[in-house]
Amino acid sequence: MGKVIIITHGELAQCLYDSTGMFLADRTGLETIGLGVDIEQFKCSLREKVLDAEETDFLLLADLFGGTPFNLAASILTEAKQKGKHVEVLTGVNLPMLLEITPLISTLPCHELKQIAMEVGTQGIRDLLAELSQ
Repeated sequence: MGKVIIITHGELAQCLYDSTGMFLADRTGLETIGLGVDIEQFKCSLREKVLDAEETDFLLLADLFGGTPFNLAASILTEAKQKGKHVEVLTGVNLPMLLEITPLISTLPCHELKQIAMEVGTQGIRDLLAELSQ
């Protein structure tokens, strides 16, 4: 079983986790780390949840490409690989992707979860006026 970790600025990660709980009772394998004012604390939490964990398969879902949570995730990739861990990093985390992949965390490898998240996350972007005009 892998682990999916939502990594964002501020409390967004926890809010997404909580919102996922409104739809899904079982969120096993889904965790969060939110970046506050202490970047070192965030980095230590990320290292602990990935590098020191029993699991070897991870999907990190970040809010922004190039943001601090994303950059810190990128900074541990080489060390993770050296420790025999497979880490995928995807940006643009949103509720539709979490609702789709959370029930699958215990059954699919993280590279497959990533593909599903990418498809569902982008399909969730819809233009109401365009939809109504069809």
